[in-house]
Amino acid sequence: MRDQKILKLTLASMLAALAFICFTYLRIEIPMGGGMTGKIYIGAAFILLSAFFLGPRWGGLTGAIGLTLGDLLAGYATSAPPTFLSKLIFGLACGFMAHQMLKLTAASSHRQMYLRTLLAGAFACLINVLTEPVIRWAFKVYILGLPEPIAYLSAVNCAISMAVNSLPSILAAAFLYVAAKTTVLRQRDLY
Repeated sequence: MRDQKILKLTLASMLAALAFICFTYLRIEIPMGGGMTGKIYIGAAFILLSAFFLGPRWGGLTGAIGLTLGDLLAGYATSAPPTFLSKLIFGLACGFMAHQMLKLTAASSHRQMYLRTLLAGAFACLINVLTEPVIRWAFKVYILGLPEPIAYLSAVNCAISMAVNSLPSILAAAFLYVAAKTTVLRQRDLY
């Protein structure tokens, strides 16, 4: 039992670190409207993986901690609180869909694993595309006191960036999950 907890904590920490590394060092910044930039990266794949392997709670914490640290250390301190909340929701949504609705651990074939991870990832990314811009808008207007048009433009840019990041992240997470479950973690059920 203790070994299982240590394994979960280690895996969640490694996946949070990979999400952090992707955001901090492997992102591509693209110019968006209003002088703002969007960020293209696949860090969400590691949040999805955490939720697939470890469930909603660990998936949410992996995203919240990994990408909040990324914001803080990359100079986006005012983005850290909304990132924490939105990535927590993202990981929780993915884990809930994968394990409560789609019963990912009961998948017996590669095809079933791919299908369930793709569906859970798409659901979580849809939730993220819908909630993160709203959270960021509300934070900028009500906490930071920015004018609504600027906060709105930032929210639209955020939605576009999250939508662009979704597809490669979902595909990478599904591929890595099936690869790990059929090789290294074949005998382990972590959730």
